Amino acid sequence: MFGWFLKQVFLDHELQEKHVRNSTLDWTIVRPAAFTDGKKTENYLHGFNPNDKSTKLKISRADVAHFILKQVADKKYLHQTPGLSY
Repeated sequence: MFGWFLKQVFLDHELQEKHVRNSTLDWTIVRPAAFTDGKKTENYLHGFNPNDKSTKLKISRADVAHFILKQVADKKYLHQTPGLSY
């Protein structure tokens, strides 16, 4: 039932990503786990397999910001969609 309510949201999300992927821009779509209000630790996992069960499925907003700012100068995840979690 929950999926039914979010169907249009998910379809819109997919369309947004399609536009980004098909653009001529340099892009990285960051996929963080559930946000927490914790401190910046700089000790998080990134680029793991989506089926990885060892992650905690949470990450602080501060660590997400840290990762995004690093990507401005780092090309490691250019044209990729890395996940972030502890």
